[in-house]
Amino acid sequence: MTQGERTHQGNGRLLEIDPETLSQPELIDLVRNLQGALADREQRGTAARTPARELQPASAVPGVDYTIVFDGGSLGNPGKGYGSYEIAGPDGSVAARKVQFGNDMTNNQAEFRAVIAGLEDLLERVGPRASSLSVAVRGDSQLVIRGLTGEWRVKHPGLQPLHRQAADLLRRFKRVDVAWHPRRESVRSFGH
Repeated sequence: MTQGERTHQGNGRLLEIDPETLSQPELIDLVRNLQGALADREQRGTAARTPARELQPASAVPGVDYTIVFDGGSLGNPGKGYGSYEIAGPDGSVAARKVQFGNDMTNNQAEFRAVIAGLEDLLERVGPRASSLSVAVRGDSQLVIRGLTGEWRVKHPGLQPLHRQAADLLRRFKRVDVAWHPRRESVRSFGH
């Protein structure tokens, strides 16, 4: 098998490739494939994620099947968006992720995207069982929390699609408990 053939076998072998042994067309092919994969990833809104880590027990809400705690922000407003979420499950299993959302994002957009990322992750994990499960969502964003509970209307055109997406994801669960928690809880969980 030539070095060029190995470039098409996926990321598992990428580290085995010695770029100095590739022909110019093979090297160009490799770079184009990598650029395409990165562009696809960016368009899907997925982001580099950190491995799961231990969740603080205080984050789990008693009486629900799953708890999602989220936080988001931007470096500058607008600026580079980031977020974090944690999922606590009934068997003690936990997912904790940090996500990057790209540039030109407001704090409020990043907050919505963080809760959406957490909900999408949980829905991937539970699949069709979601319609029989309960979920609690906790965050320190008054706009996101009060918008999702219906206490506040989300009026900004840049936030309305994100609000609708989050609300649609929540409707896939049997029972939902959405509540605000103080900023110190988010800082304790995520450090930001």
